[in-house]
Amino acid sequence: MSLQTIKYFCKDGFKNIFLNKTMAAASISIVVAALTVVGIFIAIGINLEYISQQIEKTVDIRVILQKGQEEKAVVIEEYLRKNVDVREYKYISPQMALQDLKNKLGKNAFLLEGLEKDNPLRGYFVVKPVKIEYTKKLAEELEALDGVAQVYFPSETVDKLRRILKIINLFCILLILGLYIVAIFIIANTIKITLFARRREISIMRYIGATNRFISGPFVVEGFIIGILGSILAYAIVLLFYHYAIRYLSQTITFVDFVNISIYKYKILGVFILTGSMVGILGSLISLRRYLKV
Repeated sequence: MSLQTIKYFCKDGFKNIFLNKTMAAASISIVVAALTVVGIFIAIGINLEYISQQIEKTVDIRVILQKGQEEKAVVIEEYLRKNVDVREYKYISPQMALQDLKNKLGKNAFLLEGLEKDNPLRGYFVVKPVKIEYTKKLAEELEALDGVAQVYFPSETVDKLRRILKIINLFCILLILGLYIVAIFIIANTIKITLFARRREISIMRYIGATNRFISGPFVVEGFIIGILGSILAYAIVLLFYHYAIRYLSQTITFVDFVNISIYKYKILGVFILTGSMVGILGSLISLRRYLKV
């Protein structure tokens, strides 16, 4: 394809938008609306992922040693050190457990006096997995180790958290796909109206031997421009909305940390431009397929 042909496509694409300002504005508005909602859900998804990571860090496994088997702690510690599913671990000896209990009792710690000589408490490990998904598997592996009496972990909390995250992720994906399909449909109808208005011109071009690619080029450029303009406007709206929403939420829900979206702003802009332009091009191709039988 020559440079002159590309220039013609771009010039005619811009001219189509200018001549059909109302329909072009409607298409851009649809893209803006769709991508704004998509952007909001992306921001929600990023924050949910961040909050879930914070919750994951609080999930740990308690590995209780058998009474009188504290010497096995060295072997278990070596196993934990080499296990790639373990993020961090800490060993609490029976003496440390007793002292910790005294600290919790505070002024009532005298109730435990004399237990130093015959400490009934057992040593245990506090193990944090790399990911919450590894908790069950890791707990089963640790329970099978020699010297381990019992293993505790919040299985119900882990399962509920995993189910909630899966449902939210699925909902976000389905909603985003639905919005993209609606945007493609609207753009396709906009281009279709333009094609209908120019059907006589297109028939003449076909009669004198113009290829389908040559005829459809400006309309593809038109869809591309609509998608790019819509994505840039939607990006600006999402950033502005997020800025004010997070400022309000941070003042209202002080115990929750929210993500600074500026870390992801270039990634989100890239996603918007890529998907917005693809939506515009797909919308054009769908309408062209029907009218030109490409």
